[in-house]
Amino acid sequence: MLEMKYAAAIIGMLMACWPLSLAAQAPTDSVHLLFTLPARATFASTDHLSNIYLIGENNAFEKYDSTGKKVARYTNNRLGALAAADVSNPLKILLWYADFQTIVTLDRTLNEIGQIPLIEANYLSVRAVAMAQDGNIWLYDDTRFRLLKISPEGAVLQESQPMNLIFPRPFSAACIHDNGNMVFVSDPQQGIATFDQYGVFLRAYQHLKTEQFEVLGDWLIFIENNVLRFENPERLQSEHLPLPSRTQGMKIWTAHARVMMQTPGGVEVYAILH
Repeated sequence: MLEMKYAAAIIGMLMACWPLSLAAQAPTDSVHLLFTLPARATFASTDHLSNIYLIGENNAFEKYDSTGKKVARYTNNRLGALAAADVSNPLKILLWYADFQTIVTLDRTLNEIGQIPLIEANYLSVRAVAMAQDGNIWLYDDTRFRLLKISPEGAVLQESQPMNLIFPRPFSAACIHDNGNMVFVSDPQQGIATFDQYGVFLRAYQHLKTEQFEVLGDWLIFIENNVLRFENPERLQSEHLPLPSRTQGMKIWTAHARVMMQTPGGVEVYAILH
């Protein structure tokens, strides 16, 4: 029920605010502008403690507390561009440097805990990684056509059946999320595949084609053709919100009762009020 209220609150907030300006509108009953971070981001997310995390255009990974104060910063320019981050566990944050096929893990103060060079661990072609709920790591290995769960030392703990036997074309994973019950993996051309916590393939939702998405409980949230989509494939529930033309190409992120939006003035952070 909480996830359904959250999804409805996001829709209500966006409908109320976006026809004008998010910064200029007074808060509605379901949304409140907390602060604007003076930053240009390629990625934004929050954890369950309401900390904000950004990947900046300068390749730095930054952490802000719940008031918008910058509290930590991590940079590593030896591994190429920082492609993605998983902050679902604020005590063990995962960074993905795709150019060098390297996973970096950080503690809550953004001090480095460890690195996993996947090529050295014999994972030769990986497109997407994510933190597992148990502290291990999910990845999709293109050479094995499998979703794998590995330990921080690189050992295989769980693996799916070969996905090339399930899909008509080679599965090209772009994004992975673990919600504690299921693992969701997206292929922008073939849809979203779901797995259980042992890596067993459950079902494919071929109508849900997206590169990046967020998971809120069993709701999937993503933008497609300037439409914000809320999809609950298990319950066959769907909400679509066409976005105003002025938001075309604008970066928008949602996570843990927060909505973050890149505007010319910075990253605006909104709280969703239940």
